Amino acid sequence: MRRSGLPIRTLLLRVFLPAVAVVAIGLGLLAYDRIYTSIVDGFDRKLIATSALTGALLDARDHDALIAIARAKPDSDAAEHSAEYLHAVLPMRRILHELDITYLYTQVLGGSQDVIYVLDATVGEDHSPIGAEDDLPAETLAGIRRATAQGTVHLSPIEFQQQWGLLKTAAAPVRDQQGRIVATAGADVNVSLIRVATQNALFVSVVIGLASLLGCAFVTLLTVRRIAEPLDRLRREALRIAGGDHRPLDRFPAPRDIAQLQAALAASTAETTGKLADARDRRAVAIRAAGIAETEAALARRGQASDRLAFTGAVADDGLPLRRAAAARLADRVAADPALAAQIEAEGPPLALAPGERAAVRLDDGRELSIGAGA
Repeated sequence: MRRSGLPIRTLLLRVFLPAVAVVAIGLGLLAYDRIYTSIVDGFDRKLIATSALTGALLDARDHDALIAIARAKPDSDAAEHSAEYLHAVLPMRRILHELDITYLYTQVLGGSQDVIYVLDATVGEDHSPIGAEDDLPAETLAGIRRATAQGTVHLSPIEFQQQWGLLKTAAAPVRDQQGRIVATAGADVNVSLIRVATQNALFVSVVIGLASLLGCAFVTLLTVRRIAEPLDRLRREALRIAGGDHRPLDRFPAPRDIAQLQAALAASTAETTGKLADARDRRAVAIRAAGIAETEAALARRGQASDRLAFTGAVADDGLPLRRAAAARLADRVAADPALAAQIEAEGPPLALAPGERAAVRLDDGRELSIGAGA
C-alpha cells in the first residue's frame, strides 16, 4: 500500500533546499555583476586619470616641437634621443609602469592615415616611433575628434584594433603654447588585463556563492530541525491521543507557533479526558442503578412467587422486597421440612421484620406457622 505522505523533515528540506540553491546562485551572480562593474569602472577611472594627467604634465613648447618633427617624417632614432623627446617620455614611462597601463602615447590627427604618433612610452616591439601613422576604429576616431574640438576626455568601449588587438582607450586633450588643443594623450589597456581581473572576480563570486550555499544550507538544516522535530513530536502526540491514549501531553521546547498548537492540543486533551471521565462515572452509576433495580425486581418476583407465604402489614420502604423475598424462601423451606417447622414452632419466628409486619407459612395440614414478625 502506498504511503499517504512524506515525513515533515523531508518535506521541509524539499521546499527549502531549492530555495537555498537559488539564493546562493543569485548571490554569486549579483556579486559577479557588482565586482565586474567595479573592475570596469576602475579601469575607466584609471584610463581617464592617466590620459588627463599625461596631457597636463607635458611641456607645451617641447611637445609642439615634437609635433612638428613627427609631421616631417623624421629619422626616428635621432628624434627619440633628443632632449625634448626624452624629457617628455621618461615621466610617461614611469606612469606606464606604476599604473600598469598597456600603452601610453600622444597623437595628432592628420597624415596619410587617421593619426600620427608623437610620443610613445612603450618600450620594445610594440613601440610606435615618432611620426608613425595608424588607422583607428570609427568610434575611437570620432571620440578623439570630439576631444580635440570640445576639450573633453574620450573613453571607448572595448574595441578590436587591427594592429593592437582588443583595447579599451581613453584620450585627453593636449594643448599648445597658446592653449589650443592640438593633440590627444592616449592611454590603452589590453583586454587581457580585464579578463584576468574578471576571472579573479569570477573566482571570488564562485567562492562567495559556495560560502553562501554552505551557510544557507547550514541555517536551513538548523531551521528545519527546529521546526520539524517539534512538529513531528506534536504529530506523534496527536496520533497517540487519537488512538485512545488520553494521558496528559508532556511539554517540550518548540517555536512560538508550535508551542501555541501544543497548548491548544493539551487543553483539548484535558477537556476530552474530563468528559470521558464524567461519562465513565455516569455509566458506572447507571450500571449500579440498573443492577439494583434488577435485583429489587428479582426479589419482588421471588417474594410474590411463593404460594406458601402469608405476608401482612407490609411497610413500603427500600428493604421490603428483601424482607419479602427472605420470608418467601424461608416459607418454602419450612413447608418442605417438618423438622424445621417443629423447631421454629418451638423456638419462635427467626425473621425480624419491620414494625407491624408479619410473615407466616401455610403448612400441609392447613395450619399457619409464624416465621417472622416486626418488633
